[in-house]
Amino acid sequence: MKILSIESSGKTFSAALNENNKAIASVYYEFGHIHSEIIITAVERLLKDTNNFFENIDKFALSQGPGSFTGIRVAMTAIKTFSQILNKPIVVIDTLSILEASLFKIKGIKIITAIDALRNEVYTKQGNKIVIKNIDLFIKNLKKYNNKVIVIGSAAIIYKEKLLKELGRLSVSLPEIMHMPKASVLATLAYKATTNLSYSQVKPLYIRRTWAEESKKNN
Repeated sequence: MKILSIESSGKTFSAALNENNKAIASVYYEFGHIHSEIIITAVERLLKDTNNFFENIDKFALSQGPGSFTGIRVAMTAIKTFSQILNKPIVVIDTLSILEASLFKIKGIKIITAIDALRNEVYTKQGNKIVIKNIDLFIKNLKKYNNKVIVIGSAAIIYKEKLLKELGRLSVSLPEIMHMPKASVLATLAYKATTNLSYSQVKPLYIRRTWAEESKKNN
């Protein structure tokens, strides 16, 4: 089974090709929110370099958010179009789960995923539910782990000094690249997934309204 995955929920963009749960090839770009300019070129390059065609793909995988509204919409539009034309299923995985799968579990250390949601807030998990929390409340809730916690996700970069001060050096010990969700990890999760969707069933995971929607409501 060949899976083509795309991750574009943040400032980075990546695409990967996975065959029978083995990574064949991937591309990764980190130079700002220009996903719409590179998505088709990146996918075509990936297929060409591995001697594959769109028709060879058995399943598509997509990061559904939370994250950048624009990035999510760009990738979702492309994947849904591929799926519709080729009549192939789509697997969607939330961004926090992709981050969780990026890091091996460490005995005695709590791994917490958190993505910057702007306005001094973060997207994080509360049980199996993704919620928005004020950064100060988020940190307060993590103090129970007695400095034995690692935060993974863009929030660990944006709020590094605050996390370092309140939760200790371990909490922000990962290199910056580890805080970026990647299509190669998404492809592995998609291979194991049991829920396949048609293009018409795929929707972005928005936890809050866009800036434009909120401004319109307030006005």
